[in-house]
This record gives sequence, C-alpha cells and structure tokens, in this order.
Amino acid sequence: MGLLTEGKPLDWPDTGPYREKIKRDGITQFLMIYEATKGRVGDVLKWGDEVEYMIVARDDVNKTARLSLRAPEVIRILQQDEHATPEGSTVEVLWRPEYANWMVEGTPGVPYRYYTADLVLVEQNMALRRREIEKLMDPEELVLSIPAFPRLGCGVHTKPPLAPLGCVSRSLYVSDDVINPHPRFPNLTRSIRMRRGSKVDIRLPMFQDEKTPSAVPLVPDDLDEVLAAAQPSSCNVEPCEADAAFDTIESLAGAETDDVYMDCMAFGMGACCLQVTLQARDIHESRMLYDQLAVLAPIFLALSAGTPIQKGYLLDTDVRWNTIAASVDDRTEDERAGKISKSRYDSISCYISEQAEMNPHLLNDIPVELSAEAYQRLTAAGVDDRLARHIAHLFVRDPVSVFDEHIDLDNTQTTDHFENIQSTNWNTVRFKPPPFGSNIGWRVEFRSMDIQLTDFENAALAILTVLTSRVIVAYRLNLYVPMSKVDANMETAHERGAVTEAKFFFRRNIFHDANLQPPDSFVCDCGHIHHPKFSAQFDIACNECSSDPGGLELLTLDEILNGKPLEGSRVDESAGGGEADVEEPTGFAFPGLIPLIKAYLQAIEVQAETKRKLFTYLDFISARASGKLLTLAAWTRKFVE
Repeated sequence: MGLLTEGKPLDWPDTGPYREKIKRDGITQFLMIYEATKGRVGDVLKWGDEVEYMIVARDDVNKTARLSLRAPEVIRILQQDEHATPEGSTVEVLWRPEYANWMVEGTPGVPYRYYTADLVLVEQNMALRRREIEKLMDPEELVLSIPAFPRLGCGVHTKPPLAPLGCVSRSLYVSDDVINPHPRFPNLTRSIRMRRGSKVDIRLPMFQDEKTPSAVPLVPDDLDEVLAAAQPSSCNVEPCEADAAFDTIESLAGAETDDVYMDCMAFGMGACCLQVTLQARDIHESRMLYDQLAVLAPIFLALSAGTPIQKGYLLDTDVRWNTIAASVDDRTEDERAGKISKSRYDSISCYISEQAEMNPHLLNDIPVELSAEAYQRLTAAGVDDRLARHIAHLFVRDPVSVFDEHIDLDNTQTTDHFENIQSTNWNTVRFKPPPFGSNIGWRVEFRSMDIQLTDFENAALAILTVLTSRVIVAYRLNLYVPMSKVDANMETAHERGAVTEAKFFFRRNIFHDANLQPPDSFVCDCGHIHHPKFSAQFDIACNECSSDPGGLELLTLDEILNGKPLEGSRVDESAGGGEADVEEPTGFAFPGLIPLIKAYLQAIEVQAETKRKLFTYLDFISARASGKLLTLAAWTRKFVE
C-alpha cells in the first residue's frame, strides 16, 4: 500500500501546473531528511512482513467461485481495535486497505526484533491474521493467499456482479467498482491511463497445447450477458473530454489476439504478494543491503512462483511481476520507444552502495534516465553520485496522484511529496529513508515475492529473507552481478518451471576478503580447499579458480540455495545440508545460501528448539529449490491437468 492522502484528487490534466513543484518540493524534503539522519548510527535490526489476502465467495451448488468485494467493510471492523487502543499501546496486527475491494493487507502490530527467537513467532502471527479475517467471513466466503484470482476478467467474476466499461479504467473485462473507494486508488488508475494516452496493455504468453485456441477475441463473447447481470455502478468519477480518445467496443469489434490480453490496473495491482522490510544499522548498511537483495529478487521471485493462470488461461509464465509492471506503465508512446526504458513498476536500474566492490562502470551497465534538475540539486547539496543518481532516477516520473489540499506543504515537517514519487516507483527493492521525527531508521523493503497459499510457506520465505540479510552482513557477502544480468534473471524468473529448469547468472565467488567468513569449508572448482573462519583474515578466493575472481556462472536455484557440489563428489541427501546421518559431499564448487545460513545459526549458538524450527523452514525452502516440493505454480498446473 502506498501513501494514502485524504482530500480531493485532481484529474490528470488539472495536475499540470503542480507537477514540477511537487517534484522540486520532493527533492527538498529528501534533502531535509537526509541531512537530519545521514549520521544516524547504531540502529538494530527490526523487521516486519506484509501479507495480502483475497476474499473469495464460493457457490457449492453451481461449482463456481467469485471475488467477494467486502474487503472495505471487513477492514473497518478489523481496525476497530487499533483505533480504540490508547496512544503508546500496541495491537497484535495492523490492517490496511489495498487496491482492490477483495484485498486485505495484514502486518504484525509491532516490528520483530533481532532475536532469533522472534523468527519463530512469524508463522503464529500470520495464522492469527488469517483467523481474524476468517471470523468475519460469511458462510460461503474463503480467505485465500494466492497471487492472482484465476478467473478475474472472465464473465461474471465478482460478488455482487458488476459491469465493466467504467470511466476510470475503461476496461472491457473488469468493473471500476472493484477499485478500493479511497480516492487515491481510482485517481491513480485514471491518471496512469490518461498520462499514457491509452489503456494499459498487458500481454502474457499463453501456454500452448492441443486445446489452445489460435486466437481469442478482444471483446468477450459474453459481454452482453455480463452487462445484463450487473448491478448499476457506484463509481462517482465523472467522465471528462479526454476520455473520448480511448478505445470503444465498436472500434475493437472483430479484433483478435493470440496472447492473454488484459487492459486495466486491477489485473496487476489486484494481485497479492509477500513483502519484507528490514531496518539497517545506518544508511551505509541500508544501501549495501539494497544492492545485495536486488540481486536476489529474481531468485526469490522464481522460488515463490504462484501465478500460472490469469484471465482464465494457463500462461507460459509462472509469476505475477510482468503483469503488475504493465498494469501501471504510464509511459507515453515516445517514452516506451526508448526515452524511459522501464515501467515505474519494475526491477531496479542502478546499485547505490559506496562499497569498494560496487564498481559502477562495470555493474551499473544499463541506461539510467535521470531528472537533470534533481541530480544537480542533490549533488550540489553533498549527496554522493551513486545515491544522487538513484533519487534522480525516481524523479523522472511524474506524480500521478495529486490532491488539491496537499500541494503547498511545509517541507521541514513532511515528506509527502517525496513519498508521492517514491511510493509510486514500485521496484523489486525500495530504499526507505527514516520518516520525519520518528525513531525509525534507514530501511530496505524486499518486494519481489509471490504470496504463498499457507502461513507456513509465507513464514518460511519471510524468515529466509531475514536470515539471508544477516548472512550478507555477517560474512560480508559480495553478490554483485552487472545490472543487465539482474534484468536477465528477472526475465528468467518468469519462465514456466524456472525454479527447477532455469539457470541464473550468479557470482562464482561470493565471499569478501575480510574478517568474517563462512564457518564451513568448501572446495572450489580448481580443487583447492578453503577453511573460512570468523576471526583470522585470509583470501577466500583462490586465484586458480578463475582468471576473473568476480566471474559469473549460470546456476540453478538448487545450486544457489543448496550449493553446487564438485563434480563426482558425494551429495548429502538431507535437505539443505541438514543434520541427517548421510555422507557429506567431498566439496562444493559453490557453497549455497542455505548451508551458509545454517552455519551462521550454528555459530551464534541458537537455542535447540528455535534452531530445530528454523531448520524446518530452511529444509522446506531447500526441498522446493531442489524440486522435491512443488511451487504453487507447478501444483496448480498439475491440478488443472
């Protein structure tokens, strides 16, 4: 959920006089918070997760399921405890609205702490959230945590039935009445469409088999039936003159497509995901984690794959990401032709850490469009080049949700204009400055993962994210690959069956020549045995491994997560290097993130019961990466077959 502002939203044409002012004030606000908090040090790890749920109404008699649009009502009830709690007190869960009226977002009421014992509380809190929503369900309703409702956009797919062709999204398939009633959401939807100059254009490859149609009509055959069954629209957005420029049913009559075509924001922003936000020690650690987690974003996206069906069709992709990226792509035709290379919902475009390992000439190897004015102001104020480029890249975007009462703000007291731009750049990771006047530190938000069906799976992925961040910090891991390879990995992550079939660009040597080293030994490709330690310094990388110590290799998820044994070595059949009484491999060409995490947990002497529980989550991840357990996407495909 982005920044929610109360007030009267302006139509896109009416925001023209204010867009540059909002962007200028946004940079001023960032500089204010940067100067106030850049020297802040010593914050401890605090973290939290966000889980998005959807409400589904099933009809057991007719064997149908439709999206229930009761989320706003449910959220109002769920928030009563929060609103009734005295200032300074806490609740166990916080509830927030999301884009669609079938969506409910839940987060822990207070952040988790840096204690490993807090990690075993995650699944309990997720289960509590699910129970709290379920208490408010009607007898026919279900609470599901799946990324996308498979039949969104097919015939009558909501309860109550609603008509498409509204003046906000002008969709052929989905009603405007599914959009959350908070003014931000319909305004954002319409502004993106109007800035773009056309409806959003989402096209995904259709899975091909003997039953796949060669082409499908853009205008659905049952449109008249859907309109006849629909309730009158409650959307109170008035059409404007600019709406006349958009496609009509008559202009699309007879048009066909051979892909899965979707035409509105609800297909993307109505999808559910799992996110994790981590507080760092200081701005420097936050920037480092931003970079390192950006490399892992495609890996964790493929690991969490759960979106093989949209708009009623089996896809030739397994994850939701490209759907959302296209659903909020507000670039004009000229911008899409090359002036701006990515949607505002996409993978990041540049690394930002000051670490010596981050060689911008080698690693930031893709075009990064900048706001020249923002970059000049940032560097003139003392912001270093790498961070200035990141912020200036965000500010090539226009504000697409502007409220009449929130244009002239006190830049010394609020960051609302900065957040207007920041919160509508939906990237795989987000670098988050501290809010004004709070005890919250510099943070990183990890945003790529598909939501999972069960609380156990969501807890496992959230815990994996946190423990991976701890290993990155403790061992000073160096995961850098060129940004072009991160983009290539994002495309690979979308492939059908990527979790077991695809290979991803990854560094051969992920260790740093520093005091903190992984606690297990491993053997590299050249056969040299390395003995990493926590105290003594030595060069972990063997010069004979490769003429390029930072060289890349194509690795499977199994190899990245569980390790790549040397050819001919014996492999431990226990998941992820567990404690089963099985012969250990004679060496690893690549150590694997899960063995490193387990070694980290051993080194810090976690209590036995806590370690057992955490190893259970890690073993589940290990089994999924190896293909022993299916992703939700793979399970769904088998179910459909």
